[in-house]
Amino acid sequence: MARKDLRNRDFIAHVELLEDRRVMSADPLIEHHSVDEPPALEQTVQAGELGDPDFWIDAEDATTFDDYFQEVEQALVQAHTLTGWYNVQSNYGFTGRGQTVAVIDSGIAYNHFAFGGGGVGANYRVVGGWDFTEENDWNFYDEGPSGGHGTHVSGIVGGSSSPNTGVAPGVDFVGLRVFNDAGAGYFSWVENALKWVLQNRNTFANPITTINLSMGVSSWNAATIPQWANLEDEFQALEAAGIFIAVSAGNSFTSFNAPGLSYPASSQYVVPVMATTDSGALSSFSQRLTRAIAAPGQNIVSTIPDYRGNSNGVVDDYGSMSGTSMAAPYVAGAAVIIRQAMQFAGMTNITQDMIFNHMMANADTLFDDATNLSYKRLNLQKAVDALMPSDDYGSTAATAYNLGTISASSNVNGAIGSKSDADFFKFTAGTTGNFTFNVTNPQQELAASWQAYAANGTVLATQNANGLTFAVTAGQTYTVRLTTTGGVGRYTFTASAGGGGGGGGGVQPSFTDWGIIDFSQYNDVVIGGERWFRVEAASTGKLSVLGQYAGSNAATVSIYNSNMQLIAGGVASGSTTRSDVQATAGAEYFIRVTGSATDVDLSVVNLVSQNGLTVSVAGTNGNDVYSFAAGGTQVLTVNGVQYQFATSSANQFNFQGGGGADVITLVGSTGNEIANLYVGSSTLAGSTYAVSASGFETQNLRGGGGLDIANLYDSAGNDTFTAWADRVVLTGAGYTNEARDFDNAKAFATAGGSDSATFYDTAGNDVFIAGWLRAVMAGAGYFNWAEGFDASVAHATAGGYDSVEYYDSAGNDVLTAWSDRVTFSGTGFSHDARGFERTKAFATAGGVDQATFYDSAGNDLYIAGNLRGILTGAGFWNEAEGFDSTVAYATGGGVDRVEFYDSTGDETVSAWSDRTTIVGTGFAHDARGFERTTSFASSGYDVANFYDSAGNDTFTARPTQVVMSGSGYSNEVSGFDKTKAISVSGGYDQAAFYDSKGNDTYYAGYVRSVLTGGGFWHEAEGFDSCVAFSTAGGNDSAEFYGSAGDDIYSAWSNRANLSGLGYATEAQNFKKTKAWSGGGNDQAVFYDSIGNDTLYAGAIRAILTGNGYWNEAEGFARTAAHCTAGGNDKALLYGSSGNDSLTGTGSTALLQGAGFRHELDGFDSVKADMSGGGVDNVNVAATDYVFSVIGQ
Repeated sequence: MARKDLRNRDFIAHVELLEDRRVMSADPLIEHHSVDEPPALEQTVQAGELGDPDFWIDAEDATTFDDYFQEVEQALVQAHTLTGWYNVQSNYGFTGRGQTVAVIDSGIAYNHFAFGGGGVGANYRVVGGWDFTEENDWNFYDEGPSGGHGTHVSGIVGGSSSPNTGVAPGVDFVGLRVFNDAGAGYFSWVENALKWVLQNRNTFANPITTINLSMGVSSWNAATIPQWANLEDEFQALEAAGIFIAVSAGNSFTSFNAPGLSYPASSQYVVPVMATTDSGALSSFSQRLTRAIAAPGQNIVSTIPDYRGNSNGVVDDYGSMSGTSMAAPYVAGAAVIIRQAMQFAGMTNITQDMIFNHMMANADTLFDDATNLSYKRLNLQKAVDALMPSDDYGSTAATAYNLGTISASSNVNGAIGSKSDADFFKFTAGTTGNFTFNVTNPQQELAASWQAYAANGTVLATQNANGLTFAVTAGQTYTVRLTTTGGVGRYTFTASAGGGGGGGGGVQPSFTDWGIIDFSQYNDVVIGGERWFRVEAASTGKLSVLGQYAGSNAATVSIYNSNMQLIAGGVASGSTTRSDVQATAGAEYFIRVTGSATDVDLSVVNLVSQNGLTVSVAGTNGNDVYSFAAGGTQVLTVNGVQYQFATSSANQFNFQGGGGADVITLVGSTGNEIANLYVGSSTLAGSTYAVSASGFETQNLRGGGGLDIANLYDSAGNDTFTAWADRVVLTGAGYTNEARDFDNAKAFATAGGSDSATFYDTAGNDVFIAGWLRAVMAGAGYFNWAEGFDASVAHATAGGYDSVEYYDSAGNDVLTAWSDRVTFSGTGFSHDARGFERTKAFATAGGVDQATFYDSAGNDLYIAGNLRGILTGAGFWNEAEGFDSTVAYATGGGVDRVEFYDSTGDETVSAWSDRTTIVGTGFAHDARGFERTTSFASSGYDVANFYDSAGNDTFTARPTQVVMSGSGYSNEVSGFDKTKAISVSGGYDQAAFYDSKGNDTYYAGYVRSVLTGGGFWHEAEGFDSCVAFSTAGGNDSAEFYGSAGDDIYSAWSNRANLSGLGYATEAQNFKKTKAWSGGGNDQAVFYDSIGNDTLYAGAIRAILTGNGYWNEAEGFARTAAHCTAGGNDKALLYGSSGNDSLTGTGSTALLQGAGFRHELDGFDSVKADMSGGGVDNVNVAATDYVFSVIGQ
């Protein structure tokens, strides 16, 4: 066919495998091809939960039109006028009845009144479906916040409400949901939906003949498929099965301005559909190709869910959308009509190619200025007209077809070829009596209407039904006319002669009058051979009498009418006997019980009635116990009396409770079912049946197998929901609803009251997921859901590895976690999980959220960073992600630890002996009572502050690691840019600093000490003792600062210290040290090395230096230098500008003046420069060293 051309697979496109990600609906994975779509929300998709690798697809450039729910004059009326749909309906009445369309989209609002206003199942227009998104259940309802598209598309295919009637208003639907609540979808979901159609195409009463796909990839525009196309195998198989696949062409023409189609419209196995305006021109946004067909797709008014409309609780809303998404379902509906016309014409094995080629052959031609090409536009009227056969029988009395003489019966096959067609037949009666003409097999849309005429044209009988009976006289000629009050269709009718009657009666015996009965139970009835009872039927319907007896003596019940004619003989089985008749309300009946049984328990039931395929069961004023069991035969039990119905004879069952405390049990089949339980009422629907119950105080629903869903709804009072793996129970004032053996059970608390939910786990691995709106407990084979409840509690006690996921609200939420219990609460909700091995809470929705953790009696670890906080120990893991602040308490025992991790920004750690905090942009963590804390910093400018205890504490600082410890605690930081330790609480506290490989500086004073180098600053304030070590390398220096009191500076070649009242500081192995006097009577003492050392001393400072060291004291009142270690040591003394005194004797020397005093001992040479000024006194006697002086 013309669609199959140029399959070039050499095009290379970017394919991204599915990973964990945040999926923004502005870039949906698959897109609806409607240009008036509302904005959607954000959705998290987890890899591994969605199955196969999938594709990430860029968003299309959407054309801007009027608002989503604009008020426009254009609607399906203009579309139908353009395609000739109205003429098809008026001439033929084709509606698509007998076919099912699969709508693969965002789901269907199946309770919309344009789809019958009901539910899902055999008795509804939406007969089935599946949700292939993350929810993966049988409820494919078109939910928000970003739904509506699938419902709109379905209304175009076959909505049944005027004036916006769909193309095929008699068709059934299957809803296959591949777009989630946020409007995002994956091709793997679409692929699974296509496979489902192939597997289930003949599952329903009417086969799936057509698929609609209003979706695609806006970044693709070609006549061929992309390399990453993953739907071709399914398309090929579906096409081979004869299924018509309508796909929207795409809305991105203005982005490419060249012929081409989106994918999957470019597949050779589908029918691509372009969009036109109401005037018939191609829409400016529509992608286009000559092998595609065009149909109306702009400003199309169709069905939408109530939440997309006026949200008044009545699902009767309509809205306008534009796009090739609207054109594709129009062609899908047209394909259904054309297939129906082909079937009427006698064609078999109808394929997609047959339908599409016929569409194109009878289509209108339109010219497109943008591409200078001509395209085909759907002309439905022309396509159907070309298929309709010529008339087969005479259309007037004068041209009536002669059936000859009929004495017994005659069969005729024919067709009503248009709604105005009439087939006339004449016959001669072979016998006197009644003649019956009966259509036994009406097809397509035929609704038979008969009229009979005498030879003179007098009308003898008229009947709008399949059958007509009228009186005839042998030898006379008569004419009958067959027309339709519906649409066209083929028929088979039988003309037969016959009739008869009967009568009879009897004398009434003595009886016990039981009066008017709907249901009565009579126990221990004494028979004595025979007993008669009179009853009056309370309603029209079945009258059943069941007798039960014990022992070997039997009994038989039978029913007579008011004329004492036997109308139901008794049927005995085991220890029971039973009779049933069809009773009329107000009529009297007589029950006869015979036999040798000494006592019989009699149940008389007049509660069951049937109208067509609908069975109704009424209630009584007593306590009724009813049940229903689906299967190959549907079984009802009414107060102990059983009824059976074949699936072909009944498919709708309605139960009504009465005035007592009534109980009903509904049991599903082995197929897929949906159950809804309300206060006092319920429904259960499967593929072959539907059940409703109303007025029952206790309702028990059972899933019989398959993938079953139960929905439970609360009352306006306080309700309690309890959920196990195999059953759930919702109870409140005056009612109890139970659903057992359902794969998916959902409870909704929306009516009011203070409602609570309790969940219990299994022996396997279970997960509890809870947020501000709902709580879910799920495991192998079950999924229990509570939505809108004020509080929920989940218990994990049965075994397995069980986990919890909490999700916050937009308000302020609080998480509280113990080793065996975690609670989460906010405005209007509260969740409690007990006994779970692992919990994780997410705070991403907004508000100021807080988390509090409590430790166990064992050894626990608290881990916290900019994104999350975790407290874990033996058998538990509690995690909080995205919270504004967390607090962890270690009071239960054990040796507990903390690990803090920074963000890329600036953080501050504050650590006490019993508490440590870390604070950064958007987060704060607090750990209290832990024995050990460790904080890690890797980026940003990070600061740590330490605080001592009342005991003896130790502060140890290395360039990248700092520890503050004391009795019962240890606080450590690693990689911080700046640390500071403060000692104010008491005890004897010590600080130790260690250098880096680079050049470091140690600042030490009476209040604080600081060691700083490349990328670090470590400070200790108020410590009793501070020591700095220079061992790693670099040119390190130390600076000491004295107090206002009396301080002592002592310096050796490998260390120096400064001490005073209440403090002591020391630097070891620094290449250079220098001390400043801060006041008071300060002393500096120098000690030489074993090598050659030199002392420089003057009025302001003194310096002793040697190989690898330099020690300097400035402003000290007194210095003393001792050279006793060895080497050739020399001193250079400098007088001041004032009057100085220099004395020397033996091994000592002394230089002093105003404000300074230098004492020397053990030097090999001393040289004094007294040229500074003043009147100097030099008195040097015999010395052990070489002495020289200048300036005298």
